[in-house]
Amino acid sequence: MIDRPAVVRPPAAANGSPPTASRPEPTVLPAFPWPPPRYSAFALLERAWLAPQEPATLGRAAQHLEDAFDLAGYVERSYYRVPGGFALASRAEKIHPDASPFAPPARWSADSAGAGRSFLERITALFNAPPGRYRVIVFVVTDQDFAATPQPPSEAVAREWVGGGGLRLPPSIAAQAYSAEHYASALIYEFARRDEREAGQVRAPSDVPGRVHLEKGGLWQALAQ
Repeated sequence: MIDRPAVVRPPAAANGSPPTASRPEPTVLPAFPWPPPRYSAFALLERAWLAPQEPATLGRAAQHLEDAFDLAGYVERSYYRVPGGFALASRAEKIHPDASPFAPPARWSADSAGAGRSFLERITALFNAPPGRYRVIVFVVTDQDFAATPQPPSEAVAREWVGGGGLRLPPSIAAQAYSAEHYASALIYEFARRDEREAGQVRAPSDVPGRVHLEKGGLWQALAQ
């Protein structure tokens, strides 16, 4: 008689059925630099804009921000993870000294092939852009207090950032409550290039307040709807 190897069966679950295979861990959303690098200007957003009804969640807040970006013509953005929430970064745009954007296609001349590119790549593109002023807007939703680092982002720092922001907010973050401790702010990064041989430098502070940046870009009005 041939000895057959014993069949090893997985232990039954508590309800008598075989255990299901464990699901793989979800992809981790890339982290935005924390605390954020020094910015040119900022503005706090009204809670009612992002949490107009209960139950308020980070996912609903993110959807309101996406809708505002769409209404204002910012059709590309990237999600990043921050402590207690998320960051949503815009595509780099060329602006006038009063913070109003150039009309397309000049508005996006810093990144004419921006679709699918990461926040790192978009910031780095500023250092190869024609002379002028450029702006990146980063919405930060968090329940953590923060103060910007003393130094603004430079080309060297930007190249060290982990590229590849998420196209959407992961369900694990979207399902979290937008609690009473959560708040939203817009961080404005304004860069200036004086000539094609000079790296772009952040203007800190900007000549224009953060709210005006949002108004000129159409975002303040879109959020307030």
